[in-house]
Amino acid sequence: MPKRYLSDFEQGYNYARQWHTAVLEKKKPQDILELARVFFLFAGDTAELARGIGTYYQELGTKSMEAGRFCNRGCCGICR
Repeated sequence: MPKRYLSDFEQGYNYARQWHTAVLEKKKPQDILELARVFFLFAGDTAELARGIGTYYQELGTKSMEAGRFCNRGCCGICR
């Protein structure tokens, strides 16, 4: 079977998923989504890599909001 190389987008997405999930799960969903927006602003040679990272952050932030992982005070759910 021939070796399949990952695109820059896939590399960025997988890198963020592998190394940043544990850190970001402790943050407020709004902060994660703001970070995702910043990565979508990248241009140039690393834009596709940044877009992969931003997409993962956007998915993580959205899932956190849907799961209701924050209290009325705006924290990430630890005070429940």
